[in-house]
Amino acid sequence: MFGTQWYMRLGNWGFNLVLLNLLWLLFSFSGLLVVGIFPATAALFAVMRLMIMESDNGSMIKLFWAKFKAEFVAANVVGYVMLLIGLVLYTDLKVLHYVNQDTLYTILMSTTMVVIFIYLLSLLYIFSVFVHYDLKFWQYPKHAFILVIARPLHTLIMAILVVFILFLYLQLPVLIVLFGISLISYVLMKFSYLSFSKKEV
Repeated sequence: MFGTQWYMRLGNWGFNLVLLNLLWLLFSFSGLLVVGIFPATAALFAVMRLMIMESDNGSMIKLFWAKFKAEFVAANVVGYVMLLIGLVLYTDLKVLHYVNQDTLYTILMSTTMVVIFIYLLSLLYIFSVFVHYDLKFWQYPKHAFILVIARPLHTLIMAILVVFILFLYLQLPVLIVLFGISLISYVLMKFSYLSFSKKEV
């Protein structure tokens, strides 16, 4: 009996990941990616959060649609703020190549690389923070950054697992079609959820 329950639970989990990956693709492209990808990602993480909390909220498709609509504007603002930060850091990196003074170049390049590294790690948390907290737009990047510093072990495990999943996708491309972003979001939401304070969960 226990084995059957375990098997059904695993099968249901896998089916949900496939369904969520499909929904993410459909809703992302419904907005031509430009205005669809960030709300679809927010909806994905919101539904994934409820899955992890084992909260039964009815139809997953209706829930995804509801979250997509509710977070459409806010998710686009947060998503493009993070994208803008990334573009600024990339531009800084390019500009630094024109610095002629060796010592100054070394200091600025080292500082910029550290900031970029922290920024990339913050991306692991940003949508989990977005769907978990009710904050002002500019506070989401700050909270993601705080989690990177405050939960270094969880952050390291998340980064390793994401790299492993991407490597697995390269070896077995069919998994991209089946699970794509949903498996990655599950890992990120799971460890982000563990990183949140028990009083906040």
